[in-house]
Amino acid sequence: MSRKKLATAIACAVFTGAACVSGGGVSAAEVYELNPVLVTAQRSVTKDMETPAAIEVLHADDLQKTGATSVQEALKFSTGIITHGQGPRNISQGTMTSKAVIRGVEKGTLVLVDGVPINQGGRYNLEDIPVESIDRVEVVRGGGAVLYGSEANGGVINIITKGKRANMVKAGFGNYGIQNYAASFQAGKLGFTATYDHTGKIDHISAPTETTSKRSGAPRGLYYNIKRGEHANFNARYDFNDDLYVTHTYGRNSDHYVYKYTGIDNPDNAGKEYKNVIHSTEENLTALHYTKNNFSVNAFYNRRDQETENASAKINKKFPQNFDSSSISHDKTSYLDQTVGINFQNRWNFHKGSFMLGYEFQRDMQDKTINKGTSVTGNFYSRNAHSLFGQVAYDFTQATQANLNFRQTWTEADDAGNKYDKFTPEFVLMHHLDESTMVYGKVGQSFMLPTFTQLYGGGNIVGVPDLKPEKGMHYELGAKKSIGKNAYRVALYSYKIEDFIDADTKDWPEVSYKNSDVKNTGIEIDWTRNQNENLSYRLGLTYSHPQKQEGKIDKHGVETKGEWHDYYGKLGFNAGIDYTRGKLTTAFHISYLGDRTRDASPYASMKAQLFSDINFSYQANDNARFFLNIDNLFNRHDIISTSTSSFYNLGRNFMAGVEYKF
Repeated sequence: MSRKKLATAIACAVFTGAACVSGGGVSAAEVYELNPVLVTAQRSVTKDMETPAAIEVLHADDLQKTGATSVQEALKFSTGIITHGQGPRNISQGTMTSKAVIRGVEKGTLVLVDGVPINQGGRYNLEDIPVESIDRVEVVRGGGAVLYGSEANGGVINIITKGKRANMVKAGFGNYGIQNYAASFQAGKLGFTATYDHTGKIDHISAPTETTSKRSGAPRGLYYNIKRGEHANFNARYDFNDDLYVTHTYGRNSDHYVYKYTGIDNPDNAGKEYKNVIHSTEENLTALHYTKNNFSVNAFYNRRDQETENASAKINKKFPQNFDSSSISHDKTSYLDQTVGINFQNRWNFHKGSFMLGYEFQRDMQDKTINKGTSVTGNFYSRNAHSLFGQVAYDFTQATQANLNFRQTWTEADDAGNKYDKFTPEFVLMHHLDESTMVYGKVGQSFMLPTFTQLYGGGNIVGVPDLKPEKGMHYELGAKKSIGKNAYRVALYSYKIEDFIDADTKDWPEVSYKNSDVKNTGIEIDWTRNQNENLSYRLGLTYSHPQKQEGKIDKHGVETKGEWHDYYGKLGFNAGIDYTRGKLTTAFHISYLGDRTRDASPYASMKAQLFSDINFSYQANDNARFFLNIDNLFNRHDIISTSTSSFYNLGRNFMAGVEYKF
């Protein structure tokens, strides 16, 4: 490619975002392969052109080119995904973690690691999963609860870890106190990866609160600062043989927030600290995986220890703005979430198709302890869930196939006496017009259980023991076509979810939950072009209309539904370009979300958000690679949350460093 053409392409990407993308397409090793193999959508190995779903595959090379240090950061440039944060750059607030919202379903993302679910209490902590341990990420958009169970109302993200690891060390440094370190080693059948990420002091990451809290009495005019954020992760894998391996992941994060006061109602307290909060999470994920021919089994144990320590100023209940910052009270809330489970499945092939049948058992447990001075309260909750799932795949002709997917979910009674029992079917029809063109349609149901936190509360969360489970209907029509170096993907979808479990933040920072209804109709368009092994583009467009109808309970205890209102954003755009010349690889990414509406009364419109990133990677030799990543290239001050509080992204930031393999 001439320098003139290259300059034109980069200018196109940077200044207009038109027809220029990378990050979610195809790695250099697959530059001419527009039909990647994946395992997630059908619970078995298929190719993209044989998969009736909207998918995206992010390989290790793609993740590296985004400059992201975590999966959460990398996904912000994906089609159909809205990244929602309670703070910038991997920072989270205990139970209020970052989210990857697929097709507008806020709590409908199921995250798997090597096929094992890691959601606990509605959280999956993608910000704690470093990219260095990942072989690829498969994203399946659309309600997938039929084959994967609860929490897949929006879609499924399957993170597939690396088998053999490179012997490597990496270090990066940047502004805002950014530090990032990584190392991986392989010794025979054992491989492991260790990472550490640090963010320093950041002021004014949120807008001031607008009202005084009705429950705690906290004054209005509080805003958030960050003192520091730390994330450490260790991932190991041991392969007994080609069929059997064990994985273990240990992660720890610690994020220190300070609530300061603007002085809006009391100038004498302006700039004083109202509260110091340290949120920390320690996580252990252990799984045993076995696959032989068409049979597979996963046994797993997940444990998440979560703790929030508060140091709060003494409140004057009559005049909250007169809080005394010299008189401090301490309290601590701890959660211990544990999940033990097993799933197995087998597929039998016959002349005109195949039959798959599987079973999954999952026991969820939660220990919650609240410590306020000398007062300590504790609660233990548990729930056993069983699922029988399957698929009948039938070939009417060589070109036309149909799938009948089904799942029966039932639970034993929990501590509030709640028992759930639901059958969810899905019917899929696909037709190949030729070897490079296929169309599909599907209709199915989804089902999602309430979490212990939503049912019983804890800390600043008020429990609602009689919350109903979510029930959804999903429809999708799609088309896929590959022509030479181009791949085109289109999906038209519509869904309605009844009894959507919705956070009620009117008394922020206290949160409770209620049942609402949500619906959305939209279209997603993806275009990928692999010009050659040095140049590739990708463009994604989405338009949808997510709406919510909030439930209300009057003074007589009668539940009614309000008016439908918009929330999240309607118009999405993501684009970028990868280009390699000699030893230098340049990757630019951009993601736009417009026509946004705040998910809190009075449902006001919000400024559009625009994420941008440019990454330079210089391969000095076979062993050494130097890199520079610049995030938020246009230095925008965008809101990255949608509810009552406004949390902002980080200003223009960079990280430069070196990676060495030996």
